[in-house]
Amino acid sequence: MSARSLSSALAALALLSACSGGGQPAAGASGTPAPATQSPSGTRPTAAPIPPLPAYYIESLRARAYPGGKLELLDQMFRGAGFTKYHMSWPSNGQTMTGTISIPDGPGPFPVVVVNHGFIPPERYWIGQDSGIFGDPLAAHGFIAAAPNWPGYSGSGPAPADLPAIAGQVVTALDLVSALYSLPQADTTRVAFIGHSNGGGISEIAMVVDPRIKAVVLFAPVSTDMADNGRKWWVTRPGGAGAIGTPDANPGGYAHLSPRNYLAAGQPPVLFLQGTADQDIPAAWTQVSYDAMKARGIQAELAWFPGAQHDLVGSDLDRANQLSEAWIRKALGI
Repeated sequence: MSARSLSSALAALALLSACSGGGQPAAGASGTPAPATQSPSGTRPTAAPIPPLPAYYIESLRARAYPGGKLELLDQMFRGAGFTKYHMSWPSNGQTMTGTISIPDGPGPFPVVVVNHGFIPPERYWIGQDSGIFGDPLAAHGFIAAAPNWPGYSGSGPAPADLPAIAGQVVTALDLVSALYSLPQADTTRVAFIGHSNGGGISEIAMVVDPRIKAVVLFAPVSTDMADNGRKWWVTRPGGAGAIGTPDANPGGYAHLSPRNYLAAGQPPVLFLQGTADQDIPAAWTQVSYDAMKARGIQAELAWFPGAQHDLVGSDLDRANQLSEAWIRKALGI
């Protein structure tokens, strides 16, 4: 090799060594190699762990397992027109939960409606209150109607301590959906949720969490913005807010528990039913929730009942139940 060739080769080798930087990335425009990043022991440091999200965030509820378990039929409550109503139990979060279930005559499989009752003080609650009026008419027409007693109600165990009440009720309801897989008469590919008042709020959260829910009917539901509900009810009720605190102290927590912020096309169709004289749920709340669903591409309808209050009765209740059944049948393809 000539002296000129040898000089060129050495220059190229020096340039290659400078560009490689000893295996470290370049520090900047100067081309000076970045120093090795090592801990005093000579090992590479690890990234700081990311704290887990609060358990009541919708992201956490989506990631949560709902193992369910075996649904137990207990004693018979009564015979209806073409159905039998039983007490039932199922496991949820290590506790035994209770409720009622109305099963049509015959082998099935029958579509299922989970009926979520509204807020009633536990000491005034009686089993089947605010659920039988919506579920039993469906059972008479070929639907299984399952209604949970919420945590702490009528023999149901306590809710998870790290969840505000409404999130604990969502967990209870979704574990019930999982437990329905053990019931031979249940068609678990066709599951709808009905919710009245606070039960509507449970259903609103559940529909953005669990894709197994294929249809939703909301009778005078609470707001899809949980801060509305917190300010109106939770902060004035002993223990009502629970782990989430107040909307003013924890606005981010309320935003992450508000289904309005998680609405998306492809979620189940929703029917709203409400009286124009509702003394508990502002009409504006329902209108905004409905508008938000429509804006996000969710199939939704809103039916107002002139002069009706929070609890529909008489011919208003009959008409609302007819609209509810028609909506669910259409959504489930029955």
